[in-house]
Amino acid sequence: MWTGRFWVSVPVYLVRNSPMTHAETELKLLLPGAQPADIEARLRQLGVLSRRRTSTQWLWNVYHDTPDQALRQQRQALRMRCVSDRPWKSTATATTLRGSWIQTFKSAGVSQGGLSRRGEWESHERTGRLNPQALRATPWADLDPDGQLFATLQPCFETRCRRTVWTLHRYQGATIEVALDVGEINAGGRSEPILELELELQSGDPEALFTLARAVASAQAVLPCDVSKAERGYRLAQGVLHPAALAVPLPLPAEATPLEAASQALAATYDQFTRNLSSLLASDAPEVVHQARVAWRRWRSAVHLFSPWLPHPPGSDGLRPLLDALGPLRDLDVLRTDTLGRWLPAFVDADESRQHIADRAIARIDQARTAQRERVRAVLALPATGQALLGLAHDLARLNAQAAAVPAGPPAPWAAARIRKLAKRLEVALKASRKPKADPERVHRTRILAKRTRYAVEILRDLLPARRAKTLIQAATAVQTRLGDDRDLQQAVRLLGELQVDPVLVGFMRGVLANDARSAARRQSA
Repeated sequence: MWTGRFWVSVPVYLVRNSPMTHAETELKLLLPGAQPADIEARLRQLGVLSRRRTSTQWLWNVYHDTPDQALRQQRQALRMRCVSDRPWKSTATATTLRGSWIQTFKSAGVSQGGLSRRGEWESHERTGRLNPQALRATPWADLDPDGQLFATLQPCFETRCRRTVWTLHRYQGATIEVALDVGEINAGGRSEPILELELELQSGDPEALFTLARAVASAQAVLPCDVSKAERGYRLAQGVLHPAALAVPLPLPAEATPLEAASQALAATYDQFTRNLSSLLASDAPEVVHQARVAWRRWRSAVHLFSPWLPHPPGSDGLRPLLDALGPLRDLDVLRTDTLGRWLPAFVDADESRQHIADRAIARIDQARTAQRERVRAVLALPATGQALLGLAHDLARLNAQAAAVPAGPPAPWAAARIRKLAKRLEVALKASRKPKADPERVHRTRILAKRTRYAVEILRDLLPARRAKTLIQAATAVQTRLGDDRDLQQAVRLLGELQVDPVLVGFMRGVLANDARSAARRQSA
């Protein structure tokens, strides 16, 4: 799992005569805007990689699982890899490949202090057939003691790529392998391209990875992302392409220190943010944009929540162009899918001759959405965006080290005290926003505070009384929804005017907004 630091794989345990195990410390980078045909040549021109020897391999991986994907459900993986020093013929299949075969079993990852550790066992095989004997000296023996699971394994998906490798010796005192993978994933008759760069630390300080990544990002746009080829392959096998990444519950031990909680919370939101950005490179789904924005709001909420304890809050100034592009796209999506989806039927029902007005408005909005989405992708393809994202990842690595240096103690009331303070601020803001003719900016700030309170409670939920946490989340969500509906109507009127749609539709939406405002006033006075 990408945690905003780096990918780490270490052996869980070693057994005499077991398959070979090794540890990995790695940064995985997508390459927005790059073209498979010339990316290798462009990378060779980078000062940090120029004059370095390269080697090239062709990798064909076949992932195996049961029909119900039992390994995936337990976060395990079993792979057969064929490594060749020359490309395969177009007619080659997994059973006719010629090269060196390696069987790899990967156990479930264990998160410790924000890093992900997983066991990896490799064995060299003579053919591409799975070898159950090589699995006996690994945790597979506990997973499948009687061999019934192994008997049901079948190919699930394949990945094929050309890998170009640079090895940097004595770089910032470290040895780093840089691998460029260009290829595709195939599953169920569907395919998805592979274009990514992996920086793997062979020896030395992980700080060198960030130094090298920034050197690459100075000339080539990068996007740190933890989505593995295996995860993408499973999605492809299920017919799920570029999904929106949702926030996941954050398990915190009762004795968690503020820095430990901050480290894990910021890592989780960074993970959600970058995963949605990676999906946005190819997906037009409004939910991907929505969840990217949610992730960033959760990030800002976490920074505010833990601000009393953060020695150096992570900086995000370099992401301003991206955030400024995401906002208008989300506004257009909401206008098209939510606001007009709700009110256009009433607009047309009042007069069927208005259908052509509605159709033209939708066409104009969709055109604006397409143009804005391309602007977002253009910003993602700027080197400065990748540099900013790497900067956040580096800040998180430092925060993780600081958190690890603080010893855990008995459960402390810091979380409850912090939430009480936020809840009190929201209560005061709500009273002010309910006054007649309340300043719209004050109402907007109240909505933001409601979101911030909700996200803060969700982050610290495991450290709070269950009933109190549930009540606060429900109350903050209700405020956020109510004020959000008002803002969506205001945004609809503004955007329709800017897009110069028919004044009849603009006037109708102004009437909806006015009626909503009168209803809100009656609710407040009741």
